[in-house]
Amino acid sequence: MKLIGKVSRLLAGVSLMTSFCMMAQANAAEVAAKEIWLDIPQSELVYLQLEHGIVVFKLADQFAPRHTERFRQLVRAGFYQGLTFYRVIDQFVLQAGLPEDEKHPTLTNQNWPGVKAEFSWPVKAADRYTLVQKPEMFAAETGFNQGFAVGRDNGQEWLLSCPLTVNMARDTNADSGTTDFALMRGQAPRHLDQNMSVFAKVVWGAELLNGVKYAPAQSGGIITDPKARSKIISATLGSDLPESARLALQWQDTSSPAFIDALAQRRTRGNDFFKHKGNGALDICYSQVPVRLKPR
Repeated sequence: MKLIGKVSRLLAGVSLMTSFCMMAQANAAEVAAKEIWLDIPQSELVYLQLEHGIVVFKLADQFAPRHTERFRQLVRAGFYQGLTFYRVIDQFVLQAGLPEDEKHPTLTNQNWPGVKAEFSWPVKAADRYTLVQKPEMFAAETGFNQGFAVGRDNGQEWLLSCPLTVNMARDTNADSGTTDFALMRGQAPRHLDQNMSVFAKVVWGAELLNGVKYAPAQSGGIITDPKARSKIISATLGSDLPESARLALQWQDTSSPAFIDALAQRRTRGNDFFKHKGNGALDICYSQVPVRLKPR
């Protein structure tokens, strides 16, 4: 009888475990059914080979075509090869390119005229737009448009200066951006919204940016000694790389049910861990778009 009891308890445990596994599989299947992953074309990816790994940019052709065209030209000309991050403020900005008083290590052509600013553009009704917050502190509303965080107001739209966005560095002239780029880090510098031409965002290797050497904020982040800076080994368009060197990256469709569900969870703080549930407002820059390697 004791043996029968042990066998019965064992079978009950197996049955319970099987039920848990089936429930987990069902939940996973339900989540997967809501997920939509989009392949990122290699022609829209720029692979930045740093001394300690690869960082990949996704170009925002649909929003800043003049700047993405210039960036492609610079990349294909080998402009960034051997250049450095010469202005780096921890948790704010990483600026790379060629300081005015320095010569390019390989190129002699420095004739890169300024690019007309692309701070904002008219809202396109046909775009797949997911509303996140309305009203919002720095805009009438914010949302995601084709994977990029945007602000909207009075029929105009612009890319937000969220962490990991990339803009073209400039001086006080709005149309003076030429070659150098600035990568946003840390707390979102939203005061730069509609003041900089954002043309890309980091979609892979963001953790490697922590290894870029920085200077004290009191110095304006300028690293005067080139040997003390972090170097860019190369920059290459994904479509120019051999297939074996490409990363098959996908990002989640920001109009998909899974992404919208994730936004709702962040808005309501639905996890039991949260005792204070907030007021329902959602900071769009806190909601990064998931990126993955395409499953085989």
